[in-house]
This record gives sequence, C-alpha cells and structure tokens, in this order.
Amino acid sequence: MHYHSTYRLVVKYTRYAAYTDYTVEDDMEQSSQISLRVMRKKNSKRQDPQWKKYIKQCTRHYIETVFSSITCVFPKSIHAVTYEGFLLKLQAFIFAFTIQQAFIE
Repeated sequence: MHYHSTYRLVVKYTRYAAYTDYTVEDDMEQSSQISLRVMRKKNSKRQDPQWKKYIKQCTRHYIETVFSSITCVFPKSIHAVTYEGFLLKLQAFIFAFTIQQAFIE
C-alpha cells in the first residue's frame, strides 16, 4: 500500500473514533499490517496488561519529549507555497536538529 493511501486510511478512521472501534483496528492489522498500539481508555473493552500500559506510557513520554525538543528549534511559522516545499522545509529542520544533537551530546 502506498504511503499516501495508508495515511488517508488512518486519517479517515481516526475521524470516526478508531481508537474505540476494534473492527477498524483488526481490519488495519489484517489488510495493511498496521498494528495500532494506542493507549487504552479505562472503559475500554480490550484492556492492556499492566506491563503493556507501562511500556506505552514510557514510549509516549519519550516521543513527546523528542517532539518538544524538535519543535523548539522550529520558527513560529513556516512559509511555504506548496505542500512539497513545506515538507522540504520540515525535513531540513529535522535534519538540522539531528545534526545539532549529534554534535552537542
């Protein structure tokens, strides 16, 4: 499956509460080999064991910390005329952040 069609599929399903619709989760697993590892709500019918909750919580915290570090380097606005230009600038910022982290730490 092409990246853009997979993205559209995920966006389509997230608009309709895919995080609680288990048929969507199962369909994505079977058809596209996309395994959703979402943090479950307390009233979820598919509760995770404690060890999975802990791993998801630690992973989420790490991702949020890295994302915060990356966006801290971004300017307040990114001016781009085309979608491709926006993606190019975004890639450049992430590349610059990666180089900066490699030489600072």
